Amino acid sequence: MKKSLLTFLAAGLSAVAFSQPLPSPDWATLQSTSFPHTSAGLILMDVVDANTVWGLGNYGSNGRQSNLFTMTMNGGTTWICDSILPDTNVYQISNIEGIDANICWMSAWTKATGNKGVVYQTTNGGALWSNVTPAGSFTNNASFANFVCFTDPTVGIVQGDPVGGEFEIWKTTNSGTSWSKIAGTSIPNPLGGEYGLTDSYFSLGNTIWFGTNMGRVFRSTDAGSTWSVSTTMAGVTEVSRLAFVDANNGLCSGTSGSASNLWRTTDGGATWTNLGQPTNVGFNDIAPITGTNWFASVSNPSLTMAYSMDNGSTWINWNSMNIGYLQIGFANNNVGWAGTFSDNIAAGFGGVYKYNGIPLGIQQASGAPKAINMFPNPSNGIVHIQLPSAKKGLEVSIKDALGKVVYSERAVTTTVEDRTLNLQHLAKGIYFVDVTTATEKFHQKIVIE
Repeated sequence: MKKSLLTFLAAGLSAVAFSQPLPSPDWATLQSTSFPHTSAGLILMDVVDANTVWGLGNYGSNGRQSNLFTMTMNGGTTWICDSILPDTNVYQISNIEGIDANICWMSAWTKATGNKGVVYQTTNGGALWSNVTPAGSFTNNASFANFVCFTDPTVGIVQGDPVGGEFEIWKTTNSGTSWSKIAGTSIPNPLGGEYGLTDSYFSLGNTIWFGTNMGRVFRSTDAGSTWSVSTTMAGVTEVSRLAFVDANNGLCSGTSGSASNLWRTTDGGATWTNLGQPTNVGFNDIAPITGTNWFASVSNPSLTMAYSMDNGSTWINWNSMNIGYLQIGFANNNVGWAGTFSDNIAAGFGGVYKYNGIPLGIQQASGAPKAINMFPNPSNGIVHIQLPSAKKGLEVSIKDALGKVVYSERAVTTTVEDRTLNLQHLAKGIYFVDVTTATEKFHQKIVIE
């Protein structure tokens, strides 16, 4: 039986009893996925736009995948949860792909035999799901449905494992009304024993990438009609977590055994460089921060969420504590969600955090963040801010450890280099300071004692 990527990561998809969760001040908005189980994980998530997100959950503490989806059409104010399939013992879901608040697709494979597959679609916000599997697809015992992906509302593909020495890929140009099988001559031949992995893909415009179990990445720049393949990542047995900020620059997780390393491409996926395991990077999910050239990543085992401004070389911790994250995604540089586990006591409560910080990507990823000097730190509440040079305009926002804004000030036209803050009215503790100028953002943790 083929190893599913979701099964492979099972050790990282179970809720563990941690100390009191403390979200990052930039991610302090807790929303409820409405899964009817305690400790249910949001294990798949597709952010469609600033209002619409689709996701898939598991059954909680036992980590078993379910057929339950969740979705929001109002920016996460409310989430709707329901079933996709009538019986979870028949199929296991490979991926979920949203188009808008009404239309969503999912692919799945047969649990009993560990092969073949189906494609389902909803056109009414999840009230009804219909089997729209391409006629003649995924019927061979060697077949396996890995993902369904749409480059726009009408053009999409379903990708599967090799059958008869060729990867099985079907394409539609009319929203799934009809499908055509992509000829094997348009797809590089698989290596002996090579196959794809569930949910191991990424799309940007008309370009689609998918990873395999032999350290290779396939790419199509014409929405799936023709394909090329990368050089092999040395020692990598599974490629996952593909993410691109543009047509050339991307990251992925390359796994061998139980160890994962971060890999980077600057030529659209033709070649890849091993970055190792940079501090703070997470391997449960990697995503672009849409509208920027930054990346974000999360981890459940290491309780990490972080972002990178330099194509993955270094990662800045968002300073969350005691929260295991499973998914992350952005609609733009100001709206994003991070999936975790619902409450371990109150079923249906919690499970996803929404970004509430200032817009990301203000500073270009040409180097490390510029320094900001805040002193003394720790202090008695009198804090001096010294910027590296005079800046036009200044906005200061200070949040406590729970993400509540406790102090703010704004000077729109004044050119400033230094500022003294009187925070003696604040209680002793840890605070997070965001300083924004007309062109840059600075972030610093301070302690008042």
